[in-house]
Amino acid sequence: MNFTKKLIVGILVTLMISPVFAQKLGYVNSQRIFAEYQEYVDAQTKLNEIKAQYQKEYDQLNQDYQQLIKTYKDQSIMLSPDRKAEMEKQIEQKALAVKQYEYNKLGPQGEFYKKQSEIGAPIMKKINDAINKIAEADGLDFVFDGASGLLYAKPEYDLTQKVLDALNAGQGKKK
Repeated sequence: MNFTKKLIVGILVTLMISPVFAQKLGYVNSQRIFAEYQEYVDAQTKLNEIKAQYQKEYDQLNQDYQQLIKTYKDQSIMLSPDRKAEMEKQIEQKALAVKQYEYNKLGPQGEFYKKQSEIGAPIMKKINDAINKIAEADGLDFVFDGASGLLYAKPEYDLTQKVLDALNAGQGKKK
């Protein structure tokens, strides 16, 4: 009786564990894809240029604001009360303009954020579509991103080069 119980438990454990071993896994290194996929690199370059332009404009506005404050402090003793009030109002308006520009262009829902989504979303879709296509073709159950915390994986499960080849093959068709 004791042997029969052990046999049944052994069979049940084997049946419960075997589906885990039947699953096929793979991984990609997203950082390598981002570094080597030319369309992504070009998009990042374009976004960096846009951000640099916004930052330059913001810096100029801020510099003008700081100059206005300096002028006010330097001349405040000699200014009439009316001129003082007028300059204080200008300083307030300039401060508001600087904050408004920063929010509208560089803020969390500003133009730069929208450009990032507009330019980046189609590229990310291409990358995800390539990963999905390869995973389905290889009969994989799971694909992990090795750049975001995968501690160890056998190189034979690395799909990164396949994804890059698929993405670059798509680039060749467009040219």
